[in-house]
Amino acid sequence: MPLAAFFDDQLQTLRTFMEQPQHVVQVIEIDAEFRPILLKMLIGLDEQMDFPHILIGYDGLFAEPKEWFRVLQDRLEEQWTIHAEELAGMGISTINQAKDPSTRGPWPFLLRAEQIADALPDNCGSLVFLIDPQRVDDAAGFARSIEFLADNIRSRWLKLVVLDQRLAPRLADLADEHRRIGLQTFWCSPQELEKRLDDKLAAQPPGTSPDSRRVAAMAAAVASANKDYPKAVSLQQQLLDQAISDGTATEQAAAVYGLGSTLLAAGEFEAAAERILQACQLCSEHGLNDLAPMAYTNLGIALHRLGDFDQAFAALRVGSAFYRAQGNLPGEAFVCDNLALIYQQLGRPEDAARAWNYALGCYDSITNPAMSDVREAGRGDILAKLERLGNLANAA
Repeated sequence: MPLAAFFDDQLQTLRTFMEQPQHVVQVIEIDAEFRPILLKMLIGLDEQMDFPHILIGYDGLFAEPKEWFRVLQDRLEEQWTIHAEELAGMGISTINQAKDPSTRGPWPFLLRAEQIADALPDNCGSLVFLIDPQRVDDAAGFARSIEFLADNIRSRWLKLVVLDQRLAPRLADLADEHRRIGLQTFWCSPQELEKRLDDKLAAQPPGTSPDSRRVAAMAAAVASANKDYPKAVSLQQQLLDQAISDGTATEQAAAVYGLGSTLLAAGEFEAAAERILQACQLCSEHGLNDLAPMAYTNLGIALHRLGDFDQAFAALRVGSAFYRAQGNLPGEAFVCDNLALIYQQLGRPEDAARAWNYALGCYDSITNPAMSDVREAGRGDILAKLERLGNLANAA
């Protein structure tokens, strides 16, 4: 099957699911390396003018059903509140009609979601939850929760897309047996995917159409994941050239940042610093605050690799300030981790300990249950580094 046909078939299956009444849940069995590709495709689909459906993504961990439904409803309420003014202009009320709007659980979530789905205007399609759990601690409880929704959704306009592991699926039996659950497999071998991307690029080089740019971006990501950095750099350079030719400032900044980050991974630190600095300048000139913290952080890392410690400190502090302003605790902790590594290299263990303890405080401050795995992994990494630093100090 040609590459375009493979992706088109996958997306068409999803669009059909969102529009037809037979299934209310669509399970997609997928490998981890294909998740970013599918998510990019869904983002692209969501941006199309002729796509009428509303997507709400949720990737929090599943520990137990009641807490999962609580956080899922909180995500729904958050999105509903953000668009309250726009919805009010269309005559749509955002008021929760439940007797106790603060109640959470399977039934409160379902009734609230159906209320919202049924209130959408006629030019909207389905309200679709994209469920992509980072981790599932209770596989049986997760399956029961999905089964509960499949059994009890009555609104024509409420749907769930659930990503599952292809090689160790949690929902295979449920999908096979339940008449209201559909199943599709998003997979081809990495070698076949790379070949199809290459064939597509040969027929439609980057810059000839928006679709060709998306293909080039996916091909660059695959090449970088395979550590084929020359190929990844070549493709990203073409994307940058095209963005400079006819792209927006945001597209140019994203393209030059992507190129710089690949050069950084390839160990070409001087070229990486030059490109990422360009991304930082574009962020500053055009107020691109979403990209800015990542750009300044990677600039600091590249300068550190070059041994330019003063400039590395300066760039990392800017990145940290952006993350702090955004309330992005994992981002701020990551920056402090890199600052500590520089202090350690400079023979300043007390400053390194101070930076790592600040990073530890950032992780300790994460209270969102959906981020608990990030908190625990981050804490474990920082505690191990502090322990090693203490051992080094004792040895000295």
